[in-house]
Amino acid sequence: MMVLVSVLQARFKKRPAPKPLHDGKAMSLDEFRKWSPEDGFKYEWDSGILKAVSGVKNTERMIVARLLRRFSETNAYKSGDALLPEAETFFQALNKFRIPDLAYFTKDELLRSEQGEEPIPKFIIEIISPTNTVDELQAKLQDYFTSGVQVVWEIFPKYQLVRVYASLKELKICTDEDICSAAPVVPDFTLKVKDIFQS
Repeated sequence: MMVLVSVLQARFKKRPAPKPLHDGKAMSLDEFRKWSPEDGFKYEWDSGILKAVSGVKNTERMIVARLLRRFSETNAYKSGDALLPEAETFFQALNKFRIPDLAYFTKDELLRSEQGEEPIPKFIIEIISPTNTVDELQAKLQDYFTSGVQVVWEIFPKYQLVRVYASLKELKICTDEDICSAAPVVPDFTLKVKDIFQS
């Protein structure tokens, strides 16, 4: 019996989480555009260096579903615009590829993307996990606003709050009944914070 318990304990011992194989590696832009990581991680590209990112977690899928459901009620959606999850976005002026959790593109921008252009979304949503550092968050915000993004939502599931940025200097912190707005980019995309987190 003692041997069986030891074998079972060894078999079900918690395995360490897999680590990204390519984090910090150098890669050219052409290589990055053609590359598909085989380790199951997503990577952003920062001036020739790969940075592993976690992407939307299973526990955050309902948040994304609620946001997309609400977006489907907007005039922007009805005119062919899209709020896309994890859309690779090249910020050419900064020489960086980012993967926002959600990014808004107009129908015209989507059509131009098909022709090889790389438009910058005007509205971005990031879902923040406890592993994100202040430096990472600030770096992304600066990249976004420097590149022409007009509205950024940072959603904090752990605290059930949303930071709505209209610029690096203009911030509204929303909780409970507060209404988050994507104006002026998508004026009718508004949502109470509690509705982001509750069914």
